[in-house]
Amino acid sequence: MRIKDKIKRPRRPVVAYEILPPREKDGTLNSYAAKISSLLSQTHIDAINIPEVRDEAARGERPVKNQLRAEPREFGRLLQDIVGVEAIVNRVVVHQKLNEELKWLEETNKKYEIENLIIVGGESRSIDYPGPSVNEALAAIKKNENINLLCGGISIPSREEESLKLVEKSENGCEFFTTQVLYDSSKIIKMISHYQKRCDEKKTFPRRLLLSFAPVSSEKNIKFLKWLGVEIPVEIEKLLIEDLSKMTEKSMEIAVNVLQETLNHLNENNIIVPIGLNVEHIMSYNFQASIEMLQELSRIYREFCIKTEIY
Repeated sequence: MRIKDKIKRPRRPVVAYEILPPREKDGTLNSYAAKISSLLSQTHIDAINIPEVRDEAARGERPVKNQLRAEPREFGRLLQDIVGVEAIVNRVVVHQKLNEELKWLEETNKKYEIENLIIVGGESRSIDYPGPSVNEALAAIKKNENINLLCGGISIPSREEESLKLVEKSENGCEFFTTQVLYDSSKIIKMISHYQKRCDEKKTFPRRLLLSFAPVSSEKNIKFLKWLGVEIPVEIEKLLIEDLSKMTEKSMEIAVNVLQETLNHLNENNIIVPIGLNVEHIMSYNFQASIEMLQELSRIYREFCIKTEIY
């Protein structure tokens, strides 16, 4: 079953692993596929989620130096061809005119055989970007008969009126969302509850939310997550840095708690928002830790999918 079919079946588990394209200086893309093969030999995933990270002044100085990387769609095609796992490619759509963006999307769909895309907007509302907004891009894709893509979006639980944004994007053709990396359950629980209420009011079925998690092993990792916009409560950060030798272990415990609290909230309140998982490693040296996190969170999540009666 393809990811586009799994995502639309609430009881069906959907697990993605997020990884940046390889650095150009590391040589051929093929050598990087071995890492993904290693991942697949240790656990099951439904898709590889490939982000597009751009440096923008609105974020401030990047705490970790950016590297020239392979194009996400090229990496995605390679993984689909060599490793045999579906790719979800992220695309920031605001940097060129809509007609140019549609050409890029059609080429990505036809030439690169990418069928799953996450539409990403700009970093700041104060910047006048030349390209379309997320909703404009989604609406244009929906109308374009030459493009056959399963479109997703980004969800930021701490953002004001995020539930309204999810509904609007869904109306324009968004079928799923990945959240920012979570280090606290309070705001994601609140957002999911509001989203369910909005969907009830609109008499529409909520789209799937892939909850994102990532291990951290150093203060540099925490700074980088914050630069990306991830919200880490003060008390959680203190807990992580009080013993640096146990930071990775603690980040695993926090992720387990956030996931469990969120799933419990769904069950206890009969909230039918479909859930999925998205685990990422942030830094390459956290790769094995991220696999261990993926294994543990997947176990909890899949058990929930089997036992829950909310869907």
